[in-house]
Amino acid sequence: MINKNYILKIFITLILIYPSPVVASEYSCTINAILKLNDVGLYATHGWAANYINRKFFLDRDTGKVIGTTALKARLTNFNKTSQPIVLNNAKETSSYKVVTIFEEKGQFASIRLYEGIGNDEIPYSYQTAVGMLLTGTCIEDTSK
Repeated sequence: MINKNYILKIFITLILIYPSPVVASEYSCTINAILKLNDVGLYATHGWAANYINRKFFLDRDTGKVIGTTALKARLTNFNKTSQPIVLNNAKETSSYKVVTIFEEKGQFASIRLYEGIGNDEIPYSYQTAVGMLLTGTCIEDTSK
Protein backbone atom coordinates (compact mmCIF):
# COMPACT_ATOMS: atom_id res chain seq x y z
CA MET A 1 0.00 0.00 0.00
CA ILE A 2 1.28 3.48 -0.97
CA ASN A 3 1.59 6.12 1.70
CA LYS A 4 -0.59 9.20 0.95
CA ASN A 5 2.02 11.55 2.45
CA TYR A 6 4.65 10.10 0.12
CA ILE A 7 2.43 10.74 -2.94
CA LEU A 8 1.71 14.28 -1.74
CA LYS A 9 5.47 14.99 -1.35
CA ILE A 10 6.13 13.69 -4.88
CA PHE A 11 3.29 15.81 -6.27
CA ILE A 12 4.57 18.99 -4.57
CA THR A 13 8.12 18.25 -5.76
CA LEU A 14 6.90 17.88 -9.35
CA ILE A 15 5.04 21.18 -9.14
CA LEU A 16 8.21 22.92 -7.94
CA ILE A 17 10.41 21.26 -10.57
CA TYR A 18 8.06 21.93 -13.49
CA PRO A 19 6.76 25.48 -13.12
CA SER A 20 3.53 26.47 -14.80
CA PRO A 21 3.87 27.91 -18.29
CA VAL A 22 4.36 31.65 -18.61
CA VAL A 23 1.51 33.43 -20.32
CA ALA A 24 2.87 35.08 -23.45
CA SER A 25 1.46 38.30 -24.74
CA GLU A 26 0.40 38.53 -28.35
CA TYR A 27 -1.12 41.31 -30.41
CA SER A 28 -3.84 40.90 -33.01
CA CYS A 29 -3.35 43.76 -35.46
CA THR A 30 -5.83 44.96 -38.09
CA ILE A 31 -4.52 46.61 -41.25
CA ASN A 32 -6.41 49.87 -41.84
CA ALA A 33 -4.12 51.40 -44.49
CA ILE A 34 -1.27 50.29 -46.70
CA LEU A 35 0.94 52.98 -48.13
CA LYS A 36 4.03 53.43 -50.29
CA LEU A 37 6.40 56.32 -50.82
CA ASN A 38 5.60 57.89 -54.20
CA ASP A 39 7.89 59.60 -56.72
CA VAL A 40 7.59 63.01 -55.04
CA GLY A 41 8.29 61.79 -51.50
CA LEU A 42 4.72 61.56 -50.21
CA TYR A 43 2.91 58.54 -48.86
CA ALA A 44 0.17 57.29 -51.19
CA THR A 45 -2.15 54.28 -51.15
CA HIS A 46 -0.23 51.20 -52.23
CA GLY A 47 -1.42 49.36 -55.35
CA TRP A 48 -1.83 46.17 -53.32
CA ALA A 49 -4.03 47.84 -50.70
CA ALA A 50 -7.17 45.90 -51.65
CA ASN A 51 -5.35 42.64 -50.78
CA TYR A 52 -4.53 43.83 -47.24
CA ILE A 53 -7.19 46.22 -45.93
CA ASN A 54 -9.04 44.78 -42.90
CA ARG A 55 -6.75 41.73 -42.81
CA LYS A 56 -4.95 40.79 -39.61
CA PHE A 57 -1.47 39.84 -38.54
CA PHE A 58 -0.32 38.64 -35.16
CA LEU A 59 2.71 39.86 -33.27
CA ASP A 60 4.47 38.01 -30.45
CA ARG A 61 5.39 40.73 -27.95
CA ASP A 62 8.30 38.83 -26.40
CA THR A 63 10.14 38.02 -29.65
CA GLY A 64 8.84 40.79 -31.94
CA LYS A 65 7.95 38.20 -34.60
CA VAL A 66 4.98 38.52 -36.93
CA ILE A 67 3.79 34.96 -36.33
CA GLY A 68 0.71 34.73 -38.47
CA THR A 69 -1.41 36.65 -40.89
CA THR A 70 -4.61 36.51 -42.89
CA ALA A 71 -2.87 38.46 -45.67
CA LEU A 72 -0.07 37.47 -48.05
CA LYS A 73 2.39 36.06 -45.54
CA ALA A 74 5.66 36.42 -47.48
CA ARG A 75 5.30 40.19 -47.71
CA LEU A 76 4.56 40.64 -44.00
CA THR A 77 7.22 38.34 -42.53
CA ASN A 78 9.80 40.05 -40.34
CA PHE A 79 12.16 37.11 -39.76
CA ASN A 80 13.82 34.19 -41.54
CA LYS A 81 16.50 31.59 -40.77
CA THR A 82 19.32 34.14 -40.69
CA SER A 83 17.58 37.36 -39.59
CA GLN A 84 15.59 37.70 -36.38
CA PRO A 85 13.71 40.70 -34.95
CA ILE A 86 15.35 42.75 -32.23
CA VAL A 87 13.03 44.25 -29.63
CA LEU A 88 14.41 47.72 -28.95
CA ASN A 89 11.89 48.87 -26.36
CA ASN A 90 9.72 46.43 -24.44
CA ALA A 91 8.54 48.55 -21.49
CA LYS A 92 4.79 49.21 -21.63
CA GLU A 93 5.16 52.32 -19.50
CA THR A 94 7.01 54.10 -22.29
CA SER A 95 5.46 55.67 -25.34
CA SER A 96 6.07 52.83 -27.77
CA TYR A 97 7.14 49.25 -28.32
CA LYS A 98 9.75 49.03 -31.09
CA VAL A 99 11.08 46.13 -33.15
CA VAL A 100 13.57 46.13 -36.02
CA THR A 101 14.86 43.35 -38.26
CA ILE A 102 17.86 43.79 -40.54
CA PHE A 103 17.95 41.44 -43.54
CA GLU A 104 21.64 41.90 -44.39
CA GLU A 105 21.65 39.33 -47.20
CA LYS A 106 18.95 41.29 -49.05
CA GLY A 107 19.87 44.81 -47.94
CA GLN A 108 16.40 45.26 -46.40
CA PHE A 109 14.88 46.02 -43.02
CA ALA A 110 11.50 45.81 -41.30
CA SER A 111 10.37 47.92 -38.35
CA ILE A 112 7.30 47.87 -36.15
CA ARG A 113 6.20 50.52 -33.68
CA LEU A 114 3.21 50.17 -31.34
CA TYR A 115 2.13 53.28 -29.45
CA GLU A 116 1.37 51.51 -26.15
CA GLY A 117 1.81 54.55 -23.93
CA ILE A 118 -1.50 56.15 -24.96
CA GLY A 119 -3.55 53.93 -22.65
CA ASN A 120 -6.18 52.73 -25.18
CA ASP A 121 -7.33 49.13 -25.66
CA GLU A 122 -6.77 49.59 -29.40
CA ILE A 123 -3.11 50.43 -29.87
CA PRO A 124 -2.09 52.28 -33.05
CA TYR A 125 0.87 50.86 -34.95
CA SER A 126 3.03 51.44 -37.99
CA TYR A 127 4.82 48.57 -39.70
CA GLN A 128 7.42 49.19 -42.42
CA THR A 129 7.79 45.84 -44.17
CA ALA A 130 11.00 44.62 -45.77
CA VAL A 131 9.45 45.12 -49.23
CA GLY A 132 8.74 48.81 -48.54
CA MET A 133 5.04 48.74 -47.67
CA LEU A 134 3.92 50.89 -44.73
CA LEU A 135 1.02 49.32 -42.86
CA THR A 136 -0.95 51.25 -40.26
CA GLY A 137 -3.88 50.34 -38.07
CA THR A 138 -4.56 49.18 -34.53
CA CYS A 139 -3.65 46.19 -32.40
CA ILE A 140 -5.41 44.56 -29.48
CA GLU A 141 -3.40 42.73 -26.84
CA ASP A 142 -4.33 39.10 -26.18
CA THR A 143 -2.75 37.58 -23.06
CA SER A 144 -4.64 34.28 -23.27
CA LYS A 145 -1.89 32.55 -25.32
